[in-house]
Amino acid sequence: MANIRCKIENLDEAIGSILEEYRDDITEATKQAVKVVANVAKEEVKAGSPVGKYTKHKGRYKKGWAVKEETVSRLQAKAIVHNRTDYQLAHLLEKGHVLKRGGRTLGRVPAQVHIAPAEEHAIKNFEEAVEKIAKG
Repeated sequence: MANIRCKIENLDEAIGSILEEYRDDITEATKQAVKVVANVAKEEVKAGSPVGKYTKHKGRYKKGWAVKEETVSRLQAKAIVHNRTDYQLAHLLEKGHVLKRGGRTLGRVPAQVHIAPAEEHAIKNFEEAVEKIAKG
């Protein structure tokens, strides 16, 4: 930040321009942090994703993870980690489900938790990144 000299009548304009510059810097750094954290979360989910043994599409669910980045407004950014190929399986694998062929009595597929740990880690990483940005 450079030294700004102004008359007392223009002090409010000078402070306003400094605050706008600061806001823009923080916004850009936060948007960058959103992108980085989302990509790290995608890789963590991908690494923990189960691979089907009995299907002809081995590894399709694991390979399908992607990040969708959206710019909500000039001051807001959003990133969504989602599965492009087999999005229907995410909830079933994460929470567990009953078998198709027999209901609850014949069997239940246990949960294979792989999304929740990555989500918790992403939240922690984003909080740390924002604190680092705020401190300078």
